Amino acid sequence: MNETYRADVIVVGAGTAGSYFAWQMGKAGFKVLVLEAADPTKLGSHIEIFHMDKIRFDEFHIPHPTGEELLHTEDVGYTWSPDLKIGQPVDYTFYVMHLPSFIRRLQGYAAQAGATILGGTRMDELLRQDGRLVGVTGTRGDASFEARARIVVDASGLDAAVRTRMSDDSGVENWKVPPEKCLYVCLELRDDIPPGFPRGSNSYLFHKAFWNRSWGEGAILGIGQPNSFDCAWKKHKEWREEYFGNPGRVLRTRQGTIPYHRPPFSLVTDGFMAIGDAACQNKPFSGEGVTSGFTGALIAAEVAAEALRKGDASRAELWPYNTRYFHGQGAKFASGLAQLPAVAELGRADVDFLFRRNIIFSSADFEELNRNYEISMGFAKLAGIGLTLLAGVVTGKFGGKALKKFLSASLRAGKIKTHYLAFPESPEDFTEWAREAARLWGEWSS
Repeated sequence: MNETYRADVIVVGAGTAGSYFAWQMGKAGFKVLVLEAADPTKLGSHIEIFHMDKIRFDEFHIPHPTGEELLHTEDVGYTWSPDLKIGQPVDYTFYVMHLPSFIRRLQGYAAQAGATILGGTRMDELLRQDGRLVGVTGTRGDASFEARARIVVDASGLDAAVRTRMSDDSGVENWKVPPEKCLYVCLELRDDIPPGFPRGSNSYLFHKAFWNRSWGEGAILGIGQPNSFDCAWKKHKEWREEYFGNPGRVLRTRQGTIPYHRPPFSLVTDGFMAIGDAACQNKPFSGEGVTSGFTGALIAAEVAAEALRKGDASRAELWPYNTRYFHGQGAKFASGLAQLPAVAELGRADVDFLFRRNIIFSSADFEELNRNYEISMGFAKLAGIGLTLLAGVVTGKFGGKALKKFLSASLRAGKIKTHYLAFPESPEDFTEWAREAARLWGEWSS
């Protein structure tokens, strides 16, 4: 039996980015079909609990969480130096939330706005007509289906099920994110924590680890590491045993994978857009991708709605999504991603020194990074940092090699941000821009 679906927009993926985008398009009056491979009601169970910035709910016009969705509210978090002698307080409010409940709420908003969400759909092939994407084929249960729309949006997460199936000449890069460009997140949900251990929200940046609140008085001990889950769990055990031993009892473990890769140079082509993890829109300083995915989804929805009203979903009409994204959040994230390797390679003594001198790892810097996705660096601040680091090298408290890598990465990060801020306003100038972007990324990454 064959099923045929028609819509204005097909969204592949019913997670946070896909459901939010579908909600916005439904509110704009368009017929939306959401295709999800898994059971939509179970999405987010692999992570279970996550943190979300309080200020983003108002920014994206989402009602604040209540009931079973909201576990705790954290007004202050602490970021710790490797030697645990300095805990920088960060006055920035997060909600501790149940991720499956939040995703179901977003799906409910999308459905109320008229979107149809189909779970258990396996996508097989892309449908093309006159060289442009017009839909997908697949199976749902025992039935095959064909779904056609004027725009297909890839919100399928790290796998990027649509983007990676695009042809080489589509104008959108179709690479898959390799394992070495992913972050493997491993979580232990613990309970019965004895007195004397951390409470609230705590970050251990040197280890890429955290101790946060879980259900009730329990805790989440988590870490994010490259290469593999085995590597991440090994690092998790080393960090936990060094700092805390084996407190309480493990209720269950959770794990997930997120991209740590630059976004495709273009997020659109004729009849196609990519958002969320499928577009690598994660925060480089934390890996979190829910709120940053909302940024891409909101811009994409506004651009898609305008294109559909014009009756033209061509690459040229969808192009403003590229320019608006890369002139804003995209440029900041590109700069942060370019800076990241130098920061990740700092030794314990180097990071302790930065904490003691309030360089990068200060309360004000952490708050600004959370709010604005970057730390503003005027000439006076940069000069002060440079002199302090140089003094650290002279006194043997900061490594000379670390300083060289840090300054080199900062220079490259600045060039990359400047280049993204000059992202072309039209597709005609894109080829030259992409060629230079590839060269800039190649300066520091193979």
